[in-house]
Amino acid sequence: MVDFGPRLPGNANHLAFVDWMAGQFQDAGLMLGPCESYSYRRWDPRRVSLDVLDDGVRRPIAKVTFFVRSAPTGPEGVTGPLVYGGLLKPTGPDALPDFPKGSILVFDGQLPRLTMGSLTHPHFVHIGDEPKSASLDTPYHRLWTTPAFQLDALAARGVAGVAIIMDVSSAMIEGNYSPHASHYRPKLPALFVGQDAGEELRRAAKAGRTAHLTLDAEWTTGDVPQLTAILPGESDEVMIVDTHTDGQNFVEENGCITMLHLARHFASLPKGERLRRSIVFAGWPGHMTGEMPEAPGWALAHPELMKRAAAAFTIEHLGSSEWLDIPGKGYAPTGHNEYMNCPTSAGPLTDIVVAGIKRHDLLRHGVEPGPGVTTGVVFHESGVPHMGLIGGPSYLLSIAPNGHIDKLDAGLAVRQTAMLADVIRQADKVPMAKLKGGDPSLGAKPVTGTDTSKRGPCRPPRRTTSNRSQ
Repeated sequence: MVDFGPRLPGNANHLAFVDWMAGQFQDAGLMLGPCESYSYRRWDPRRVSLDVLDDGVRRPIAKVTFFVRSAPTGPEGVTGPLVYGGLLKPTGPDALPDFPKGSILVFDGQLPRLTMGSLTHPHFVHIGDEPKSASLDTPYHRLWTTPAFQLDALAARGVAGVAIIMDVSSAMIEGNYSPHASHYRPKLPALFVGQDAGEELRRAAKAGRTAHLTLDAEWTTGDVPQLTAILPGESDEVMIVDTHTDGQNFVEENGCITMLHLARHFASLPKGERLRRSIVFAGWPGHMTGEMPEAPGWALAHPELMKRAAAAFTIEHLGSSEWLDIPGKGYAPTGHNEYMNCPTSAGPLTDIVVAGIKRHDLLRHGVEPGPGVTTGVVFHESGVPHMGLIGGPSYLLSIAPNGHIDKLDAGLAVRQTAMLADVIRQADKVPMAKLKGGDPSLGAKPVTGTDTSKRGPCRPPRRTTSNRSQ
């Protein structure tokens, strides 16, 4: 997957990866569903930089990254006086100093003050020797929570660009793709800077220096594919395994690779050991857009499968080691795996998931009531018993030359995949009525709306993985 490069929604890498997945499902013996796609106007970043100009000498600010979907400068960039604007809140600045038009404003920004316990509400956490509070009560400082800072009022006042110094290291913020799930498109170019590099930038702004900011990006309209593959069973009932296909690195979104492993495993079983229900593997696009229909779109495109679904499993971000800014060490591994949240519908499915986590000794894995924090909320809310598996490491959205593969805990990913296979196998044995009878909140908010997917000729499946276009 990493060999394809960053698979941003609808770019060449993403299209090639989805075509490769289709070929892998076919080779495993699965049937491909109808070929669907969505129209999308995507933002393709090319180059980003910020230089302080000092007596004609350019001093680059290290490891700056872009505010996703902010207005491009073009390859030539913009030059203007630096002005320090103080603290930037998600809603914008409270007050501003006087500044000339064409200025580049520098702000301090902060991630939300969260803990895992404030984000999720687990009734079970599998822990070793450490207290439960070590997973739930420590500060949760992750870049995927970056706010979509509102900047349009600054554009209206003639600001040429914005640099936001975040409260994380430059090593952590390098290549980060935020805010990933917001449809907001700032009307001026904006960048993010790490705290250590930001110290120099803040001093330069307070000293009235000039800077040159470049955010070269392009808006392109195209179609983004959606993938469905089916392993037939003996029953009319189905179980759905799903995730999104767009992503930046090894962790976003390796749920796709897990789906392929599960498909190969269940398809390879002798006929007498096959699952009773059919398994539907759904790869939907657009998690990095904030405006595509994502899992609810897939559900609207496949109402007949939703009606026949006895359970659904949304899988994301397996094999994630925990990396944090550590005093005295810098940005480094903690020695733990990233906390994994398993929102699960109450009843037999919760019992199966808890038993699976224990059986495979998956530490720092917690189970919270459904629908919970997951991209698969639509299944629980539409009446399908659901399990999610999701974590949010600090590098979750970061683009890097090696796809952050050095941070993969392969052994953990293997055990998580084995746990998922066990959970699916056990759920297949439970009657649909019993699975659905244990949670009164199931079906509280069924998916509604219009199916906006387009059905057309299928793209040819792909068998090679070399496609680094970005």
